[in-house]
Amino acid sequence: MFHPEQIIFAPTARCNLACAHCRVTRVPEELSSTDAIAFLRDAADHGVGRLGFSGGEPFLRLDFLREVSAEAVGLGLLFDRLMTNGVWWKDEAELAEALDGLADAGFDGKIGLSVDAYHGQAADRLLAFIRTAHEAFGRRDCVEITSVISADDGPLLQTFRTLASGLGGMLLMDGKEPAAIAGEGRTGRRERGKAATGAEPAADGEELRIDIIRFPYSASAEEGWSAGGDWFKDDYCAGPGNVFYVHPNGKVAVCCGFANENEDLVAGRIPSDGFATIMERAASSSRVRMRYETGLGEARKRLEAAGTTFPGRTEDICFFCDYLCKKSLPVALPFH
Repeated sequence: MFHPEQIIFAPTARCNLACAHCRVTRVPEELSSTDAIAFLRDAADHGVGRLGFSGGEPFLRLDFLREVSAEAVGLGLLFDRLMTNGVWWKDEAELAEALDGLADAGFDGKIGLSVDAYHGQAADRLLAFIRTAHEAFGRRDCVEITSVISADDGPLLQTFRTLASGLGGMLLMDGKEPAAIAGEGRTGRRERGKAATGAEPAADGEELRIDIIRFPYSASAEEGWSAGGDWFKDDYCAGPGNVFYVHPNGKVAVCCGFANENEDLVAGRIPSDGFATIMERAASSSRVRMRYETGLGEARKRLEAAGTTFPGRTEDICFFCDYLCKKSLPVALPFH
């Protein structure tokens, strides 16, 4: 059964990059912090306990991040991940002011830094971002890297090695895949103005740790089916999890994956709809139940039994979800 555990706000669709794999529609609308805070309060009253930020590039709406983060602290919510490309800033003074301001607002979740061949950021700017984040939040484990796998990740591995060296750590590998940048050292606001003392056990957050979370590339329905392969395994959308994703135009989707702009996955819109109304629509939607209760694998079998033919097979459940949305297959099928 779908029940959101987290609200993710995407305050803007604007971005300083134009990545080839990005599926975000550049809508002109932007979320107001007033509408977001009202919805967040409503969600908290209904038991939602976590908050995250996405985009576009959310740091282009620093006002939003600060105001909503401060409200979340007052509501006693936990912070999840704030996604960023890390290179939106003009100079390091602007970068430091932004990250210090976010820390002052109370955000203490993970900074999810997107680094892969599709983003193509310069290593020196990424290094400046990570160092400044460590300083602002007083921790060397506040950043994690999310990375989409590409056909040629040789240059990306060199970027990771450059980051590790610049941070005084090492790149840890899991077979051929980068797994983390790790090491030891002290940094942060709490150390400012303090002379180094004798050796002592590292306090929480003082050891360098940047986990690297790798994802396979997900094709969109428009890109077509890949040749061969097996069918995906049902996970009832446990991967992205139970979330309400609020788009810059106020539309509230039941998913944080790239298919979440499809109307099949939109359950309401703020500020006109409250949390209870959106939940009621989600609970009554056969499209939502198909994903969170029946399972997309079972739905596929039922569709095939009813005469639907698919162009191929896919191991990517998000691709299949997007395909179903784009094809607008019959709602009347028994997905209960």
